[in-house]
Amino acid sequence: MAIVAALAPAAAAAHTPTTATANLPVGTNVAPIEGYVWGWQPANPNYIAATGYEYNSAGGAVQILRPAVGTYQVRFLGMAGTGGIAHVSAYGDSNICTVSSWGPSLGHEVVNVRCFTPAGAAVDGRFVAHVTNRADGTSRGYLWSSDPTPPAAGYTPPATWSYDSTGQAIVVSSSGAGHYEVELGAFAQDSAGQWASGVLRVTAYGNTAVACQIFDPTLFGDPDVLRVRCYDTAGLATNTKFALSYTRDVVPVSATFDNHNMVPALVGWSSPSGVAPTAAVLGVGDYLVSFPGAGVAGGHAFAGLVATPPFYCNIQYWTVSLGALNVRVRCYQPGGGAPNPAMLINVGFLT
Repeated sequence: MAIVAALAPAAAAAHTPTTATANLPVGTNVAPIEGYVWGWQPANPNYIAATGYEYNSAGGAVQILRPAVGTYQVRFLGMAGTGGIAHVSAYGDSNICTVSSWGPSLGHEVVNVRCFTPAGAAVDGRFVAHVTNRADGTSRGYLWSSDPTPPAAGYTPPATWSYDSTGQAIVVSSSGAGHYEVELGAFAQDSAGQWASGVLRVTAYGNTAVACQIFDPTLFGDPDVLRVRCYDTAGLATNTKFALSYTRDVVPVSATFDNHNMVPALVGWSSPSGVAPTAAVLGVGDYLVSFPGAGVAGGHAFAGLVATPPFYCNIQYWTVSLGALNVRVRCYQPGGGAPNPAMLINVGFLT
């Protein structure tokens, strides 16, 4: 793969998500895009990701620029798309990474990433990132919550970056600092328990070290509502914008485990092999999830926490062994220490 020349920083259009994907006028044709990458050279100012752990649905290369410490620009060359959702997380350590923008620029799809130490200082670090505007599947929904302080009565997030496969209106409200409630029809139709075989993802949006997570839906009397909680590096609830998505019957490999008393129990799963995954505890806040018969080269792994906050989880690595896909997940408390709460861990894998 040839190295392309350095590109200029993203145009101003990419400073916020740009152009519409869902809730567009009937008959509007939106070309689907999808891309993911493993950013594995944290100090390199300009390189092409060519490890096999990247994908560009337009067939182009994936370029990563580093204009400043902890600041990255992922360019999916030739893949400029309409709307969609982007997620990012740190890889291999306790860092916190956020999305600071995404959108088309100069014919490319750009995802801007910021990474921080657990104390909140900008840091060069590895990360995984994903962007898509796909609207297939029976249960798919996503949104960019553009208002960090929505009213208690709720607001409808920008249609430009929202999609719900049920066609229902998406509503985001707040019940206090860093406390958000999201009404997403695609999730609500699966709230009886089917959601555990799908994937829930939430990423803080902005230029500061904030980690967001989703509460366990089974702990509340109204399981149709997704409860998002966001925290700063001291573990204090903080207001922020965020990106959230839910999919089921879309991501081919996923699993949800309930870590109770350090003994993970499988709650829901999906795997092309048809064989149930397993999880092992390697240490406090350290888990290895194995999907027998689902091992493939490359791909994109990610994990999230569905639990009593404030904690966050990152991918440590993923490998293939004896035909199985093995995903190691590390979870952290504010400041980077390992937690040991009873919590649900949600793992997904794209190919």
